[in-house]
Amino acid sequence: MGRRRALTAPAAAGPLIRGLCDRHPELAGSLWTDEDTVEISIPGERNTEILRELRDDPEFAFWYLTDAAAVDYGPDQHFEVVYHLYSSLHPVWLRVRARVDRADPHIATITGLWQGAMFHEREMYDMMGIVFDGNRDMRRIFMSPDYRSFPQRRDFLLPDDAADSPAAGVNPLERPETWDLSQLTRELTEAPAPTYAPSAAREEDEPPGTVADDAAEKGRPR
Repeated sequence: MGRRRALTAPAAAGPLIRGLCDRHPELAGSLWTDEDTVEISIPGERNTEILRELRDDPEFAFWYLTDAAAVDYGPDQHFEVVYHLYSSLHPVWLRVRARVDRADPHIATITGLWQGAMFHEREMYDMMGIVFDGNRDMRRIFMSPDYRSFPQRRDFLLPDDAADSPAAGVNPLERPETWDLSQLTRELTEAPAPTYAPSAAREEDEPPGTVADDAAEKGRPR
């Protein structure tokens, strides 16, 4: 099945495997297991539908998203977004692979299911250029906002040649030239500069017997 490996997940994972095959027989051909993981591959356009079912259906109860990451299979191949789920009901992890078209790398956000996916999705956008439709904060998270390539793609060139990368020319969703800096500029240029009296003048104006003098006097050795 899947990767042509025998099913090696614990026997207690049988209900999960049967449930997945009964509910989604079209996914049975992609099912793969090892000692502690069951894996399925799904169409990218069905990611929220299937992940919601895996989270909310009491037969599955995969309530915890442990991780989400992206895979690039090569310049002429597709991307995948890979979700790792945990359930206290089943003795194995569940890995869900969602296919993303390289020519149009869009997939729905899952932040409506797990808010913590916000940062995973921002990282995948920043490194791979995958856009998560519906993510309310789809900005770069590591690279500068005006960076114009995606460093973890397999067709990415060395940093000095990033402008020649196949991903060059893709408009980032956050462009510094669109920022409105007028208010900040006014605050910096119109605010009065602080003034300080010369140190000598401060010493002359300071009357004897101040708190500072008294503290210094007490600190002198007798």
